[in-house]
Amino acid sequence: MRTLTAIIIIFLTFSSISIAHAIPSATFTKQTKYGYEEWYDSWGFNRNYYGDSDGYLPNLAYESLGNDKELAYSIGQKFKIDYPQKVRRAEEILSYVQRWTDYGYDEENVLMEGEIQEEWAWNADEMAHKIDETSYSVAIGDCEDMTFLCSTIYLAAGFDVVLVSPPDHVALMIWLPEYENANYYWDITDDDRNYGWIWVEATAETNPLGWTPPEFSDGDFEVYPISSFETLSISYSPQNPQQEDDVTITVLSPIQSDSVEKVQLHYSLNNLAYTTMTMILQGSSYQAIISNQTDGTLVKFYASLTDVEGNFLESNEYSYVVGENEIWIPEISNLPLELIMVIVVIGLIALYSLARKKLDK
Repeated sequence: MRTLTAIIIIFLTFSSISIAHAIPSATFTKQTKYGYEEWYDSWGFNRNYYGDSDGYLPNLAYESLGNDKELAYSIGQKFKIDYPQKVRRAEEILSYVQRWTDYGYDEENVLMEGEIQEEWAWNADEMAHKIDETSYSVAIGDCEDMTFLCSTIYLAAGFDVVLVSPPDHVALMIWLPEYENANYYWDITDDDRNYGWIWVEATAETNPLGWTPPEFSDGDFEVYPISSFETLSISYSPQNPQQEDDVTITVLSPIQSDSVEKVQLHYSLNNLAYTTMTMILQGSSYQAIISNQTDGTLVKFYASLTDVEGNFLESNEYSYVVGENEIWIPEISNLPLELIMVIVVIGLIALYSLARKKLDK
């Protein structure tokens, strides 16, 4: 059972979710830098080249996050709601991207002012807007385009994400050590999580989740952790809930209470649909209670905060199992007769030894 005291939570900043999505407003201009004439977007990143500080890797991953999150991010949030079980959620996201994207070479699909682009990268929202499920239209892109789309969706769905770049390729990994079907489990970040990162390869419909292509199994790749979030503290008590315990969830808001519209707790029992309740301000924190559950119940929960301007925060998902750390005391009536006799004899010997010690004093 994990003990939760303070958890680093994803803080999704400064943008509310809208139902209707406008086409991304990126504009492109030709600029000459380093002696080459190339296309730069309105964020200042080079769409023709992956390297240097203004190249598209990993910079385009951030164009659909934070203040700029839009359609791709909302797709990930919907997966988080629709699939409470994390392994299933991870598989469904990859299946979605594989279903609604086709691999295509840039020189065959990207024209800028009539010029063929031998190398080009789309961000996640640009890819997401090319998908039309009504007309069965798919988004066409190559490895980095699918990777940027996947990374935004997985982040919004509550996964930790890193981009990985072997020679001439871009993919991603997610932290999912409980997944049982990966062919490799990677230790690629400077933290205490060790092995548990699994590969996500969306470039073909038959690639299963967790499959590292053999040509990349040597680990010869660059790693780019993706995060643009601040922290929100969350805790629960008691930390080892038993079936008689109500559990109090506490969230510390990073903003003043007069700027908070609402704080909500979302929880799921045994991977069923989430229940949402409003958390109550108690001093400087917000609290809600998950009522006591029977032994063995898996409880998953996360919190969300909306401010008065409609901006939205959401935590990662955490869990506990009721009674998991309970000390088991056997009922004598359920024990075999031989074992009961042994226990009685040991008890009598102990009492006899204690009595002799008292007599010898």
